[in-house]
Amino acid sequence: MKLKLKNCIILATDENGNFIVYKHEVLCVDNDKISFIGPDSEAPVCDIEKDMKGAVLMPGLVNAHCHGPMTLLRGVGSGLALQEWLETAIFPVEDKLKPIDIEVGEKLAVMEMLASGTTYVSEMYDFPYNSGKILSETGMRANISRVGLSFSEETEIPKGRFDECVELVKNWKDPYDRVRAEFCLHSEYLTNEGFVRRIAEVNKDLKTTVNIHVSETLREHEECKVRHNGLTPIQYLEKCGILDNRTYAAHCVWVEEEDRRIMAAKGASAIHNPSSNCKLASGFAPVKDLMDAKVNVGIGTDGTASNNNLNMFEEMHLAALLIKCVGKDATLGSAEEILKMATVNGAKAMGRDDTGELRVGKKADIIAVSMDKPHMFPAFDIPNILVYSAQASDVIMTMVDGKILYENGEYTTIDAEKVKAEVRESIERIYN
Repeated sequence: MKLKLKNCIILATDENGNFIVYKHEVLCVDNDKISFIGPDSEAPVCDIEKDMKGAVLMPGLVNAHCHGPMTLLRGVGSGLALQEWLETAIFPVEDKLKPIDIEVGEKLAVMEMLASGTTYVSEMYDFPYNSGKILSETGMRANISRVGLSFSEETEIPKGRFDECVELVKNWKDPYDRVRAEFCLHSEYLTNEGFVRRIAEVNKDLKTTVNIHVSETLREHEECKVRHNGLTPIQYLEKCGILDNRTYAAHCVWVEEEDRRIMAAKGASAIHNPSSNCKLASGFAPVKDLMDAKVNVGIGTDGTASNNNLNMFEEMHLAALLIKCVGKDATLGSAEEILKMATVNGAKAMGRDDTGELRVGKKADIIAVSMDKPHMFPAFDIPNILVYSAQASDVIMTMVDGKILYENGEYTTIDAEKVKAEVRESIERIYN
């Protein structure tokens, strides 16, 4: 099917990755790809024409660090520091979760993400086949993983976890290539060196991406140095060979100068989680220093227990404010740089170069943002207004692979009322 989107503003990119704002052009989609951006008079004939008057078309947002099924734990443990939050509030509830809960929680997460403009997500949680099934059925683009955990060097605990991680990467299949499997290490502190080295070794052949929490808190960072003869988490991961394949590290709040040098040299990405890091008082990621070191930086929401939402517009806004405030320089973190973090940079971190931009030949992962509300007018600078003024509720259309999944409050692949009923059933059993 060929689709023409017309009468709108288009936030596209040129061949060098720089944003171009088109105000009197059209965008055409041919099946799953963008086939044309330019004057209507030169556009190819399309099967359907869609009037997008009053909207900006922009790349779908890329949530590069998320725990979607934690929608069922939204806000649990609020007011606690990370370690106490995990041990006293989160882990006891997670012990009660069944595969059906993962599916229900993932559906709710997808509803929230589609309605707020996210088209691609990095999903790190238990029961990845269940999450992957929902993500695939609902049309989302995603990376999934079996969370790597290993609590004993001598005895494999949890039993069989290494084999489960490898089996998912080898055997997961998505005929549309929207949902991909990757390796995941929860963190340095929840895996032992033998396990980490085994993942690095098997990935020499499989060559997939690796997803991991890194230096989220000062305590985690410093305790790693005690355990590993002064090595920080990034330095330890480099020693174990993990960074030899594309790795993206969530949080990176306490990474040091040498860590940033290693990340740049190895092509490892940092994923900024501003809301979660602020709520848990973990600190402020040194985003300017990471960028100065030429480290690719993406943005993620983290889970809804520590955020409490999956709103990437909110993350962009906060990321833009924090980089200025931390650096004490209002010129830091241009709107264009923040938009790239939330789109193409996140896609690059997760191993894809076919999405995250509105450019001919790229995947048709597109969102439409309404410009009609008072807070979006006047719009002198499109990137600026998208970062500082736009709200998640301004999203009026979300498209992945050329298919509209959400439009004006309606979902095309999800029965919203049924999902809400399923969530109530899970919540009643989990928290009874």
